[in-house]
Amino acid sequence: MSSVQVQCGGKTCTAAVRDGETLLPALRRAGFSIPAACGGRGRCGKCRVTVNGVSRLACKTVPSDGDVVTLPETAGGAILTDTVSIAVSGGNEQGCAAAVDLGTTTVAVRLYDLASARELKTVSAWNVQASYGADVISRIQYTLEQPDGLPELSRRIREQIWALVSDALSRSGRTPGTLREITLAGNTVMQHLFAGYSVRGIAAAPFRPETLFAAPGDETLHGVPVHFAPCVAGYVGGDITAGLLAAGLAELPGENLFLDIGTNGEMALGGRGGFVCCAVASGPAFEGAGITCGMPGVDGAISRVRYDRGFLYDVIGGGEPKGLCGSGLLDLTAVLLRLGVIAPGGRLLPPEDAPMPLRRYLTRDDDGNGRFHLTPEVSLTAADVRNLQLAKAAVAAGIRVLLQQRGITPEQVDGVYLAGGFGSYLDPESAIAIGMLPRACAGKLHTLGNTALAGAAALTLDPAQWQRIGNISRACDYLELSGRADFAAAFTDDLSFPQP
Repeated sequence: MSSVQVQCGGKTCTAAVRDGETLLPALRRAGFSIPAACGGRGRCGKCRVTVNGVSRLACKTVPSDGDVVTLPETAGGAILTDTVSIAVSGGNEQGCAAAVDLGTTTVAVRLYDLASARELKTVSAWNVQASYGADVISRIQYTLEQPDGLPELSRRIREQIWALVSDALSRSGRTPGTLREITLAGNTVMQHLFAGYSVRGIAAAPFRPETLFAAPGDETLHGVPVHFAPCVAGYVGGDITAGLLAAGLAELPGENLFLDIGTNGEMALGGRGGFVCCAVASGPAFEGAGITCGMPGVDGAISRVRYDRGFLYDVIGGGEPKGLCGSGLLDLTAVLLRLGVIAPGGRLLPPEDAPMPLRRYLTRDDDGNGRFHLTPEVSLTAADVRNLQLAKAAVAAGIRVLLQQRGITPEQVDGVYLAGGFGSYLDPESAIAIGMLPRACAGKLHTLGNTALAGAAALTLDPAQWQRIGNISRACDYLELSGRADFAAAFTDDLSFPQP
């Protein structure tokens, strides 16, 4: 056993390292959340730290005793906590309650006064499980491969949520003794990991979870009762039922498309007569993972790109750009398609094949493809374009299958409702330009914000909402897309970009 000195945010502490162990698990054990989209397999390059002044990958570095490890500054701001409005009034109960959006990438906690239904405080953070992989598949795999994987992931997320709840209580001048309950909405895997339930059944067909959380359980966190939003299936969880509740789509007539797109693309189509829903493995590209200069939608991320006799962009929080978040990636790709730098098949052209005025932005990689440089620090590679193609094709194909199942065309969709952080920053025209959304959906898009958090809040403040969300979950007809020939065919068709 050895130890290293860890410097982070102006503070220094000591982390124990087991013999032959790399830095990544040692830093995890010490309580640091290091991004590792690939789960620590050395492929994503996101776990980069500085060891004795030299940049290293934490997952590939076996440190020596006394090494000084400097972690990158924690990205701040821009974790989406804005929600749709919910109409509830206070009750007779005294004390407070917490609503939790347990996302794969982020966690948000909102504290309410039960008597007045007044919001007291909202706090948020990046999910500590990100160092085990960017998506739920990576985390499922970790629980299957590591003997203590499940209790470790469960412990980490429970500790984080309690820390966030405690922070919200402290900032509101409340004590833990005033907290009456916690209501949590997340995807099926995240709710299982919080509760410590095995996710082995969700790992492979027929993708059966241990529970759908349809009935109240006896789960607690530090003695406080925890309630879960009901799930529909292994990959359509409580975040979707909570979102449909918050958006009020179960009361709307016609055909309405609800999209929550992130590392997992979950969607539902329908309205007052029920829903058909599915999930697609869109991958982490929309969250900035798996992209060379990708990053989440935080300060420093380019969120908007446009071209007007030169490339213009918006940076979240202002200042110098550090990378591309998902919406910036879509915008840049749409612009380069229109300018002829990206071919419809997805090839990023090398300088000599690109339009003359744009050649100065391009270099050539070892495979003969182009590399586009938006700024000296932020670039787009051919591999990035391919990852986006895979992600957008999965979403587009899922939408196609839902439309076919309901027997309608894109023109017959009454409204498209976008939930979550990615949906809030998304430029609809860019999404249409790259073929992720049907052209017929233009002018029908509505941005909702964090509907999972809003739905959890509604359940927290109004007991009558539990019957409504139960009705919603039972009214969802789930389609398992794996092995479906129509989805596979649609996915293949949607890989290419539309002609500009």
